[in-house]
Amino acid sequence: MEFRELITMAEENLKTKDILRNYCLREGTYLRNGPETNFVGHFNLRYFERFGFKFRMIDSQEASTEITLFKRKFKTPILSGALSGMMDITDKPLVKVASGIKESGSMMWVGITSSEQLKEVIGTGAPTVRVVKPFQDIEVMIKELKEAEEWGAIAVGTDIDFFYGGKRGDQIFAPKAMGPKSLKELKRLAEATKLPFILKGVLSAQDAKKALEIGAGGIVISNHGGSIIDYAAHPLEVLPEIKEVIGDQMPIFVDSGFRRGSDVMKALALGAHAVLVGWVLAMGLAANGSQGVTEMVNILTGELQRIMSVTGCRRLSEIGSEILVGRSLL
Repeated sequence: MEFRELITMAEENLKTKDILRNYCLREGTYLRNGPETNFVGHFNLRYFERFGFKFRMIDSQEASTEITLFKRKFKTPILSGALSGMMDITDKPLVKVASGIKESGSMMWVGITSSEQLKEVIGTGAPTVRVVKPFQDIEVMIKELKEAEEWGAIAVGTDIDFFYGGKRGDQIFAPKAMGPKSLKELKRLAEATKLPFILKGVLSAQDAKKALEIGAGGIVISNHGGSIIDYAAHPLEVLPEIKEVIGDQMPIFVDSGFRRGSDVMKALALGAHAVLVGWVLAMGLAANGSQGVTEMVNILTGELQRIMSVTGCRRLSEIGSEILVGRSLL
């Protein structure tokens, strides 16, 4: 099945359940209901237009998209976002997504979830990363980190961009349950687990440097899909300066607004090691359950592989900014 066929099927199924509005689809495009003007929701999608690709055809070969992360091999650098919710789409949505992710040879990331759901997700056999919220009570965070480690997660982390909750329109949500964390507190969290500890929501070189200071096992460059503050930077705007700080000392992941393999390729060319996607997996799930999730990952991976081949990049390590051309946003 093709990408647009899956999206159309998902739309029809969501309409049947009268929940299409929950996924903010407008003319087939997902726009998160973000803070105030919702500039970021629109700009997250548009910024990818800033870059084009150069052909490097002569002596090119069919590319490989394989990647090693946390000492495990994966078929693709296109990974699940830190997913939560989706109970309105189907029962046990995270478990079904995890099953689809496993089949595609990718990695599952989980956000807000119950202990029972997390255990079921890990039980599918999908390599799983658990991202906990920055609760005011740090002991609650430590408990969730240890729980994930005990049940077999391959890495854990927290959303540093959610220290002050999120915002939709003019309404802030979950501010009292969350709280900012000092460098000392983040180091304590990192030391509470034997697993790689990931900081999700890094959007500056300054925070990237602090991630190195606490011995983080990875960072996710993200503006939380545009739900934190209006006019937040796009992840790709800050990715090059963060790459200069981090280099290859730890994996650099990126998310927020990624829809197609071409979007992923641009992130990899600017220095990311892998990309997290969320909405496309929700649509795959809505279209055809676990199989729809697998199809979505495979479609985007196929798009990425084709672009790599056309631009002369035989493997992920050969992708660099020299394949890109900059252009003004029209």
